[in-house]
Amino acid sequence: MKRLAAAVVATVVAVPAMAATVNFDFMNGVPGAQYTNGGGYTATVDDLTMNVTAGRYRAPPGAPNDTIIDSDCSDGGCGNWGFRYVRQTSRGLGIAGFWDGSSIDGNFGNDLITFAFDRVIDFTQVIFTGVDWNDDFDVFIDGALVQEEIGIAHNNPFDLASLAVSSGTSISFGADGAFDNFRIGGLQVEVAAVPLPAGALLLLTGLFGMGLMRRRATA
Repeated sequence: MKRLAAAVVATVVAVPAMAATVNFDFMNGVPGAQYTNGGGYTATVDDLTMNVTAGRYRAPPGAPNDTIIDSDCSDGGCGNWGFRYVRQTSRGLGIAGFWDGSSIDGNFGNDLITFAFDRVIDFTQVIFTGVDWNDDFDVFIDGALVQEEIGIAHNNPFDLASLAVSSGTSISFGADGAFDNFRIGGLQVEVAAVPLPAGALLLLTGLFGMGLMRRRATA
């Protein structure tokens, strides 16, 4: 019994918990995805739920000091003429609004698209579509600016793991130039390592309990 219990412990300890990679494909569509009230978008893949919202942000010239005005325009924080909503096409997710197209762009205010998750995750890769040679983007994680003016043409897909900060519960991509416009074709993330299953713990407890009872019975 001691040998069996030790073998089970060794097996459980020897198998590391692996992070799970989750891909959201916005060009072909995420099964079960749907629009939400106010112009948002929600989807669940491999038990990971994501909510996408359209917002605005400020990008003053000079030192990096971009700030988010409102990550979700459905609550009225973007003003009457600042209303925006998420739109999906065959080229991915974009933002549409009054007098504006369906790309994420810097026309009529700076568009911001935010992907919020139900837990802390690692952001690994983003795919842009509808990209020109001079398009660039700003990126925020958990509402804080991480890096700005990242050129897309030679960084697509972009390695989000290369950012100074690449984990959190939300990530936002923005365009602050009149000639910046793109869509999000896909997003890849990693979910934290899975903890030891409760069944394995119960098995270990049962084995040790049986061993203890056997020792008492033969004592």
